[in-house]
Amino acid sequence: MRRVLVSHNAPSFSRSPLSPGIETEQFVFAVGMAVDEQTGTRMEAAVTVEDETRICLGALDAVLKEAGCSLRDVVKTTVYLAAPEHYEPMNTAYRKYWNEGEEPVRCSLFVGLGADCRVEIDAVAVKRSAKPP
Repeated sequence: MRRVLVSHNAPSFSRSPLSPGIETEQFVFAVGMAVDEQTGTRMEAAVTVEDETRICLGALDAVLKEAGCSLRDVVKTTVYLAAPEHYEPMNTAYRKYWNEGEEPVRCSLFVGLGADCRVEIDAVAVKRSAKPP
């Protein structure tokens, strides 16, 4: 089984050749970006890197919910940052989404991002039905 996930509470990326999320029997793969669907650029609400990180994680959570998951089911994230100076503000917002010691595995990379975005986060979650009791 492979199902594309779309949420009304997250960008659908309708202008781009990518999906906001994919659900399989065991896993959910999702991406969060603060992209305004109308303009194709960073959302006005993403004033700071912390704001943008919160928007990205909120979008991820919305897509995960479409598969019956949440951020608590995430086992791996990759955080893409446009510049090294974005790392600390991203981390300040990011750490508020998981309890200490329960954070997913994470890689952080500095890359070029489109749409004038400074943060993009992708995640892999394990579906609750795939977890042992």
